[in-house]
Amino acid sequence: MNHRESCFFGGRSISTQSPIILKLSETVIELSKLQIASDFIRQGKLVVFPTDTSYGLGANVTDARAVTKIFQVKQRPLHKPIHVVVSSLQMAEDYAYVSESALNLANHFLPGPLTLILRKKETISDLLSGGKETIGIRMPDNLIALALVERAGIPITATSANVTGRPDPYSIQDAFDQLGNKVDLYLDIGILAKRLPSTILDLTLDIPKILREGPIPSEQILEKL
Repeated sequence: MNHRESCFFGGRSISTQSPIILKLSETVIELSKLQIASDFIRQGKLVVFPTDTSYGLGANVTDARAVTKIFQVKQRPLHKPIHVVVSSLQMAEDYAYVSESALNLANHFLPGPLTLILRKKETISDLLSGGKETIGIRMPDNLIALALVERAGIPITATSANVTGRPDPYSIQDAFDQLGNKVDLYLDIGILAKRLPSTILDLTLDIPKILREGPIPSEQILEKL
């Protein structure tokens, strides 16, 4: 655990150390392990965690340095926004304007593989939103992901635990092969079933628009709208 190394991103050196890997049950909340992970999140560290699609890369969305590290580790262009995971609609309302349409869809499809694009509040930084006035809200159908956010008490980033342009990770080994020691903690529940990334729906337009097809068919979403 004391091993340290340096990597480079954009000409800057990033100090890293060997990460912690915690194995968890997919169906049982292990409070002691989740406490470690939520403490890491609040401290501005990076945590790989399971979702209802692939493994995600989580950080405190209210910590600009932590969000910056997400972009660096993923080698993600700064103009591309990063969505956020919340544990409840009440938490979402602290960071975005939740419309009646969003509430209706949430009641039918959340938790689940659906990202709702909403107008953001000032509590979301322009860095996270890629300079846009909108933010994507996720509430994955995964017990560990929701418990992690609930215990941390803050939303965390909802982006796949991969380097931009490389395959989404469905195991901790997949994620580690790409991110390695640049992540502080990995939460391992085993190999995830391979699923499409979440369906993305933009509710900020006059006519809601599906930006990415995913596990929830567009016909079902439009029917509820």
